[in-house]
Amino acid sequence: MKNKNKTEMVLNMGILNNRIKKAMILAGGEGTRLRPLTYILPKPLVYVVNRPSIEYIIKFLYDFGIREFAINISYKSELMEEYVETRFKKEFKDCSLYILKEKSLSGTAGPVKKLQNFFQNDNFIVIGCDDIFDFDLNYLIETHIKNENVATIALYKINDPSQFGVAIIDDNNNIINFQEKPKENPISYLANTGVYIFSSKIFDYILSEEFYDFGTQVFFNLINDKAKFQGIDITDKPFHLKYSYWIDIGNIKSYFEANKKLIELKHPYINSRIIKAINSILVLGENVEINSNTIIEGFAIIGDNSKISGYISNSIIWPNNTIYNSYIKDSIITNTNSLKNH
Repeated sequence: MKNKNKTEMVLNMGILNNRIKKAMILAGGEGTRLRPLTYILPKPLVYVVNRPSIEYIIKFLYDFGIREFAINISYKSELMEEYVETRFKKEFKDCSLYILKEKSLSGTAGPVKKLQNFFQNDNFIVIGCDDIFDFDLNYLIETHIKNENVATIALYKINDPSQFGVAIIDDNNNIINFQEKPKENPISYLANTGVYIFSSKIFDYILSEEFYDFGTQVFFNLINDKAKFQGIDITDKPFHLKYSYWIDIGNIKSYFEANKKLIELKHPYINSRIIKAINSILVLGENVEINSNTIIEGFAIIGDNSKISGYISNSIIWPNNTIYNSYIKDSIITNTNSLKNH
């Protein structure tokens, strides 16, 4: 009930306060850091606690009042199109979704440039699909609109910024320098979360739709032009009696940690049953059969339509798997496997 109340409260705030109606999710990448999982599914469809990762982003935006979405697709585009037809339209009946199908990738900013007519002259949101997060998006939106920014981005303090862009901000939250994926000597530990609010003026700073990137090109164009460009640190800011968080799911290690973290947080978008015991947490999808002799240690996430027996420890099992009398530890079992006596 608490989760439902929180969702309703956020949704009401979004409808009342949100003067932004459209959002784009960048979903075309190959997810190379997440291989071999992305050999099976495109990154937006990789399961996080039994639901496609993109749905956490869609639900987040939905709860803040967004109803018009766009996505770019390229890698395994047929699976993305199938997802839209079979699941998105069912789960989000009152939303529209425009699909930009790209034959080849055009960076992070190129696809946005291609959709300039879709966004028209409005402020809008762009989000990458590498992460799962929860924070007060309305605060970011209100800051953006109040200060008439060209761009406003969410930042988050991390210990290792080598896989992310980092920003230096002044006392007024203006971004005065940016560094993309520093391998050593980072200028900052405030990471770019990939959550952006833009005004239509951003298109003046995206100089090509063939291939153009926010972190290596657009942000420097904004800084050099002294445009209104701000970064808001969302780290541990109170949000409805819960701290803000940002979880990367870009590689196998962080993917594992993201699944565990969302279970610990009892994330409101988890739609699977969670069973806690003294030494274990079991997360069950729909239509799951578990043999009575099965031993669970640590955590185990079992996907829909799976049949399990044996020993499972700290592992994630995707939907439609049959595992018989097998020892599974610290593993990810992907789609439609049949294991026996392993």
